[in-house]
Amino acid sequence: MTANSNLQGGPMAGQTQPDAKPVLVISSHVMAGAVGNRAASFALERLGFPVWEVPTVILPWHPGHGPSTRNTIDASLFAHSLEDLERHPDFANLGALLSGYMGSVAQVEAVARLVDGLKAANPDSLYVCDPVMGEENGLYIAEEIAIAIRDLLIPRADIITPNRFEFNWLTGKEARNNADLINNANQLGCPTTLITSAFPMMRNAIANLLIEAPKPLEETAQDATTQAPEPARSDIAIMAEHPIIPNPPNGTGDMVAALFLAYRLSGQSGEQALKRAASGILEVVSRSVRSGYADLEVARFGDRFTHPMAMVHMRMVNAAPRRTVLRPN
Repeated sequence: MTANSNLQGGPMAGQTQPDAKPVLVISSHVMAGAVGNRAASFALERLGFPVWEVPTVILPWHPGHGPSTRNTIDASLFAHSLEDLERHPDFANLGALLSGYMGSVAQVEAVARLVDGLKAANPDSLYVCDPVMGEENGLYIAEEIAIAIRDLLIPRADIITPNRFEFNWLTGKEARNNADLINNANQLGCPTTLITSAFPMMRNAIANLLIEAPKPLEETAQDATTQAPEPARSDIAIMAEHPIIPNPPNGTGDMVAALFLAYRLSGQSGEQALKRAASGILEVVSRSVRSGYADLEVARFGDRFTHPMAMVHMRMVNAAPRRTVLRPN
């Protein structure tokens, strides 16, 4: 891993990036608070990326604050709206699509079609799937929606950002340690997997585990009698750890997915993107909690995304930790 934490220009250095490609975010929308679209879109825009935003459901607030009216966007309206977006004159200029909470199987199917359309229009675009499905207590969406996410969206994704429960559900295996997580990532076959609640190696810590597959091996001529070896994924994974913040506000998963995507779009390596995402969210969460806010206060503390300074422990899995402090240029 590189020790250099300096930014090479771009929005993270506090500079504008006129050629930054728009990002389409499809997830839940709350009228108050910072989860789903409101969390992800703010983070991307704060880092210089224009955002197109599509709600899947509309809620007054996060369900963690108590019961409220739930408005799931009509399936036909949702599908036709995505079809309209695909005809937008700037559609092929989208740099990425980020999907989160899905309100119905029909929405999942419509998003899958849109991803295919975007990849056809712009093969260099990224698709990030944050499979918002559940947590330790189980699924909090209908199982048929979770199955549709697993079968239709995960195989299309360049990057997935599940928590550990979601990852285990997607693989159908209960990981006992980080080695299991790395091995089980092979089953999903996604180029980049960011597990936002891996097994920490420090006490009272939160661990984010990044698993990246190697680039495909170049085809080489093989003797007719020699069977070509099957390309293998890398066993190398990078972990970012930081202390647990008691009673954190909701929306951290949405924010991490958006931050990681923004840093990758800005040319950062997977390691650097992980480091900055972990540091930035740690600062915003800790400042929000210390200030007594019930939600992530991204508007007050959003500058921490451009200049994160919180110390996080970076390590190769099965290697000694290295403390890194991020400082602005």
